[in-house]
Amino acid sequence: MTVSVEFIEGLNEKVTEVSLRKRRNSNTKIVVLIFDHLQATESFRSFTNKINKLWLKDEEGDIEVFPSGIKFLSADESDFSKVECSFEVESEENFERVMRFLHRYAEANGFEFKSN
Repeated sequence: MTVSVEFIEGLNEKVTEVSLRKRRNSNTKIVVLIFDHLQATESFRSFTNKINKLWLKDEEGDIEVFPSGIKFLSADESDFSKVECSFEVESEENFERVMRFLHRYAEANGFEFKSN
């Protein structure tokens, strides 16, 4: 099975970077996915299909998450250069599942882990 990230079902997006964070005052973890390009924003697809969910799909099944924030970062005034999508994971069980997905995605797409 293909490992995929989709804002619109059936439209596979390419993640270029992943960042993991943790809230200081709780056990809530924050996953930030960074994209250099989003197919979901092309041809007004995002207007006909709301971008309010994100599907992480792999051999274990689908993880449906609700972004807590989406930032469009632009290098100039004409176009955006990156998109940051963040979502929160509160339970350890859900975080372990997301991590299994991220490891599969990394392996399938040639990512490597770097600690800051």
